[in-house]
Amino acid sequence: MTRRLWALFRKELRTLFASPIAYIVLTAFVALTGVYFFQHLLTYNRLLFVFQSEAIGAGGFDAGTVPLQVNSLNELFIPASNDFSLFLLAVLPLVTMRVFAEERAHGTDELLLTTSIRPWEVALAKHLSTYVFVFLMLAVSAIYPAAVVAKSRLGMEHLLALYMGQLGYGVAVAAIGLACSSLTQSQIVAAVLAYAIPFMILDFTWLHPVLSEGIAELLNELALQSHFDSFARGVIELRRGIYFGGIVALGFTISVGSMEFTRAR
Repeated sequence: MTRRLWALFRKELRTLFASPIAYIVLTAFVALTGVYFFQHLLTYNRLLFVFQSEAIGAGGFDAGTVPLQVNSLNELFIPASNDFSLFLLAVLPLVTMRVFAEERAHGTDELLLTTSIRPWEVALAKHLSTYVFVFLMLAVSAIYPAAVVAKSRLGMEHLLALYMGQLGYGVAVAAIGLACSSLTQSQIVAAVLAYAIPFMILDFTWLHPVLSEGIAELLNELALQSHFDSFARGVIELRRGIYFGGIVALGFTISVGSMEFTRAR
């Protein structure tokens, strides 16, 4: 990283954390993920108790074993992943909406682009600083689930896969939000677009009954949730990472293109 890019990156980080929105989003996400993970864990423990109860008779199971009907993957990690993905969609546009739009509204983006700094450097610094925030948010939120999973030995590999999926998913959603922010000077418009687009491509399974098998499969490959679900099941696949990386590359390209257009006017 060049000295100029490093200076831009630090400036964007300072700007991001100078806003109370960043701390509100971080606190809200950590609190929500902790509460909902605890709720799913409580449900899992209740199911174990029911199956182990002597009143169930044939439904009981030997000590040290868990019936196939009750497992941490189906009762804990997959439900938690569905909640976490929605939480990311809910909070990330609040962070990304101002990254480009605020400078456009104040006119400071044009002043910056009249210097020798290239548009791709500005866009890269903004994208990287936002992705660092996403990583920090997920790292803090993982402390409680990791402590619980490590102590109860429920499956640390599943939790690791889940958070790897969340990182790819969160960075992709952030890239969409940043692209939207780069296209407007209104933070409200940027936020609305950053909510609408990910929700539109989140899941297409509701369309499957009226589509041919080939089109349904194509839409499934374009859906955010279908790629994130693979990580939630503990399966890490390269093509899922390529999908999220493609969204990030597209979001960055749109941001750079928008800044180049502004500079050329």
